Amino acid sequence: MRRTPFFPALLLGLSLCATAALAQPDQRPRGPPPGVNLEGGDAAEDALEPEEIPELKPQDDITSIKTVAPEMPDRTKELLGDTNIILNIPLNQIPNYRDEMRKIVEELSTYARSRIPGFTLVTVGGFDLFTWGQREVDLTELRRPEDFKPSTAADGELPLGYPMRRYQQRVNGFILDGFYCAPIRVPLADVQATRSDNLKALSIDHCPPDRAQKAVDMARKDRIVAHVDTEMDKKFADIPPARPNPENPYSVENLNAARSMLVNLNNRKFGSKLLWLQALKNTNYDVVVIDGFYNGNQALTKAEVNSLKYKKLGSRRLVMAWIDIGQASDDAYYWQREWQVGNPSWLMALDRTNPGKYHVEYWNPAWKAIVGKTYSGLLDLGFDGIVIAGVESYRRWEAMTPIN
Repeated sequence: MRRTPFFPALLLGLSLCATAALAQPDQRPRGPPPGVNLEGGDAAEDALEPEEIPELKPQDDITSIKTVAPEMPDRTKELLGDTNIILNIPLNQIPNYRDEMRKIVEELSTYARSRIPGFTLVTVGGFDLFTWGQREVDLTELRRPEDFKPSTAADGELPLGYPMRRYQQRVNGFILDGFYCAPIRVPLADVQATRSDNLKALSIDHCPPDRAQKAVDMARKDRIVAHVDTEMDKKFADIPPARPNPENPYSVENLNAARSMLVNLNNRKFGSKLLWLQALKNTNYDVVVIDGFYNGNQALTKAEVNSLKYKKLGSRRLVMAWIDIGQASDDAYYWQREWQVGNPSWLMALDRTNPGKYHVEYWNPAWKAIVGKTYSGLLDLGFDGIVIAGVESYRRWEAMTPIN
């Protein structure tokens, strides 16, 4: 059977002259990947703007005053850096940025599981998305009409802390950023409580050398699968030669069976794709999280991904791809040389702490189309799962639109 005509083949791997197809298309009929049927799927400037969320122009709508919301935790300030305040959105029209992020993750999950039953999906951060938050309660109150009269059913309003079950059921786990070697924003008791919802807790920690082993020991005690390194620049460039601790000789077919994790996203230091892949093969980690490209633009093949699915000792493990839905990168396959902040319109600001990265309107149809096509291409390569980074981008937008 032929692939539905609405599904464009994803071209990854760039060269100076042309792009190459990421993988052979499978022959099963299916619907389009998330965002692909939306106008602006080619990232054109004339993409449809979302109906419920007003376009935020980087120059006209933002003051020159740099600040952050004053009551945010220190760790949140560290993640956001300086942000601008948007002045011209009426309080009762401020979007629910958290729910927009939930919708994207849910859409990606539904698409993946319709193709591959049991597909593993993990988010980086965004623990607050599992429940209805105080800001969302406040936004609901701001949007009430002046003549609002509460009823016994509360007109469908959600109380603070209400579990967002649909979102919870769309993911298999979450990665805590800096849980052991950085200020903790999520109480351990709350993390442990997610086990009743069949959610797996993982952690990424960049620790000083004198704290790394303690972080490993604490994660093992808490039954949290942790990636612990001493790369304080947070580049994810190293593949440790030492065995993982704890080392698991058994096959890992799902996330709940995992005991160790390696995240390696910056692979340029290995000199060639072959050397990089060989270094990964020589490890015994239960979960390996990698970029789907070597050097930012050389796509892996399906055979190369399959070759990583076995530890050095021979047993099975999970190989997962990393995708960032909150930032664009100027070394990615989709990047066009003429792009800059404001062109296309969804490219909002340069990340001053991470050169080459740009904050985006993550709900914009054109950006969602890029994410959807990339995501679908990674599924074609045979990854066991996807790690979705950038889900905490809503924090930056909330800081830019304070409601108190």
